Amino acid sequence: MNRNVSFSLLGLIMLLCIGVAASSVYYQYTYAGLQSKYITANDSLQKTMSDYQEKERILDAALQNLSISEAREEVLGEKYEVVETEKEGLQTDLAQANKAIEALEKTKKSLERENKDLKSEIDSKRFEIADLESDIESLESSVRCLYNQVRELNDTATPCATKP
Repeated sequence: MNRNVSFSLLGLIMLLCIGVAASSVYYQYTYAGLQSKYITANDSLQKTMSDYQEKERILDAALQNLSISEAREEVLGEKYEVVETEKEGLQTDLAQANKAIEALEKTKKSLERENKDLKSEIDSKRFEIADLESDIESLESSVRCLYNQVRELNDTATPCATKP
């Protein structure tokens, strides 16, 4: 039995060695498969990380552009409000200027009518003056005539005796 036990023990040790060798080979293949999967997954992760970083840079640039656009929009909005206010003021000024122009045109027409009336009045006064000048000439002629008659009467008249 001693020999049997020794052969049994030796068989058991051999079996254990074969089992350890088989498990080593199995774990070696499994480790190689896991390592290749790890390398593939790590490469994929690195690629995904680089893609993520690239997209993050693109998003940061877009965010900066958006911030700049918002700032520009705000500035343009303020400028638009200023321009809109100026436009309303100018429209008000234009309306007032148009009213003033209409009033001035009415005044101009009124002054033109008054000027026309005054010119016609001047023309009628000139006719009156011409009539009066002809009347003056005829009266002066009558005065000369009468003056000549008075002179003739004085020349023909006898002096009156004056009382002392």
